[in-house]
Amino acid sequence: MWFPTQNGVAVIDPAAVSANLKPPPAVIEAFLLDREPQALDRPLRVPPGKANLEIHYTGLSFINSDWLSFKYRLAGVDKDWVEVGRRRAAFYSYVPPGHYTFTVLAANSDGMWNDTGASLALIVLPAWYETWWFRAIVATVLAGVAFGFYRARIVRLQLQQAAQHEFSRGLIESQETERRRIAAELHDSLEQNLLVIKNRALLALDRGDPPPTLKESLEQISSVSSSSIEEVRTIAANLRPHQLDRLGLSRALTAMLREAAESSGLRLTSEIAELKGLLTKEAEINLYRIAQEALNNVLKHSGATEARVVVERDDTQVRLVIEDNGRGFDRESKQGDSAHGMGLSGMAERTRILNGRLEIRSAPGQGTWLKIEVPIPKDKP
Repeated sequence: MWFPTQNGVAVIDPAAVSANLKPPPAVIEAFLLDREPQALDRPLRVPPGKANLEIHYTGLSFINSDWLSFKYRLAGVDKDWVEVGRRRAAFYSYVPPGHYTFTVLAANSDGMWNDTGASLALIVLPAWYETWWFRAIVATVLAGVAFGFYRARIVRLQLQQAAQHEFSRGLIESQETERRRIAAELHDSLEQNLLVIKNRALLALDRGDPPPTLKESLEQISSVSSSSIEEVRTIAANLRPHQLDRLGLSRALTAMLREAAESSGLRLTSEIAELKGLLTKEAEINLYRIAQEALNNVLKHSGATEARVVVERDDTQVRLVIEDNGRGFDRESKQGDSAHGMGLSGMAERTRILNGRLEIRSAPGQGTWLKIEVPIPKDKP
């Protein structure tokens, strides 16, 4: 190819033009923090608060140096190489604390890349609030605060539960005191008055031969008085069984079961272990009331023909089991709640007072099974 010029003819042979196969080496020229140059003869440490980083680089070539191409990557920030053409500076507005390596590669005008490039290691120092020890302190404080709130809530709930427990205990104790008072009054007052009426009616019958009308009236008075006395004794026994105070829990339970079997068509079997002196007086009355309420549920609501009551003990606890073959109930249904709800609540509350465990199994048409386990106090045999 011939080209006329003012100084003569320029001749170019395209076949004689060769590609530059030697890639240029890359060089890092400067490092700036917030536009302030930093020395490169020592490890670069970026102090906290320095946000803008500039890295200037170039390629060494005497052949078409203006046409050199570059790409760089800051490991840990850039996921891939950043190709920037002929631009000879890299800019970063924010780099998180950590250790980084900046690498730049250069290519000549023929596209031959230097795969070695130039590297620059730098450390971005964290602010005091970004250090691991500060985060550890914050995490510890937050964990402590959370645990404090948790403990405060637990303590508050425990206090509420203790208050409710104490209220229930006091309420049940007041009920037992009132029952004891009413039972004593029935025995000492009403029963004695009825007995006087009966005796006077019998005394009047023994004196001479009263008229038939008067005799019939006196006999009715005596009969009604006898029935009323038995009813008063039954009511008084239900309010406060005398066997519980005089003979102990086992005999009181045996008497209660015998009376229940005699007053109903229920075929009742029982196995009652000797419990005298095993529990405190308060625990005995609570366990007696649990058994009484459970047996009342069997008689009133179950429609059962057979029932079984077992009271047994071991070295650590007393176990009461009551089961029947009645209609059972669904504890989730409103009908089950209305029929058994108050009784079950009372039994559950008394069991909590005894620090025991209540378990009930029942289903419609499958009877009811109830078990109460009460721990024996350590100072008891």
